[in-house]
Amino acid sequence: MTNLETLKKIYDQKGYVKVAALFTPGEISAWREEADRLWALPEIADPETFRVDWRKDVQGERVPERLDPVRDISPLFAALSRDPRILSIVHSLLQEEPLLFKDKLIIKPPGVNGYPLHQDFAYIDFLGFEGSQQLAVCLAIDATEPAAGPIEFFPGCHHRRLPSPAERPGELDAAALDSAEGEVVTLEAGDMVIFSSLCPHRSAPNRSNSSRRLLFLTYNARSTGDLYDTYYRLGKP
Repeated sequence: MTNLETLKKIYDQKGYVKVAALFTPGEISAWREEADRLWALPEIADPETFRVDWRKDVQGERVPERLDPVRDISPLFAALSRDPRILSIVHSLLQEEPLLFKDKLIIKPPGVNGYPLHQDFAYIDFLGFEGSQQLAVCLAIDATEPAAGPIEFFPGCHHRRLPSPAERPGELDAAALDSAEGEVVTLEAGDMVIFSSLCPHRSAPNRSNSSRRLLFLTYNARSTGDLYDTYYRLGKP
């Protein structure tokens, strides 16, 4: 049984917490089949589709990299976003009933670049709530081997919005943090890592031969209001 008090203590101290082995092999297998089904949809090939986000690979070519949102086209992932095993932990960490803010499936195919150092909250702080009122649940559909570019977190730096370089709004200046303090979190399939919207993080390119598939479910505390439709109406800022 997951010890909620222990998870909250770690989360409050570090800004993120890993939760292992919460789901069954059968559930994980169903996630993989669903991810395969979604990634085979015809709209994946359309660079103008709102749902599909493209990213450059290490050769500079733009390739489809994620689906955002997925709840409306995946009953399985929609149900997972309401799973009591997840919501009970999120409720404990936020100290409020959680409301889904956004949902996305990041495929990160081989060769795709990683993400620069950033805080998720930097992109939506204009919505008027505190960064501490939002967190992301990252579920590993596949194991995240080191070569695939797992997420690197900077613990203890989640108490405020950090400044962004003027030329790169949303990103953080890597010089503002000690790179030696970064913690790379590898996950087995079915593990999840939960992190504050203010926790700085980044990832390296996927240099493995396999995709690094992660389902991200971002939740807000109920007191912020239901902002799901607002976020997507604004075009995923």
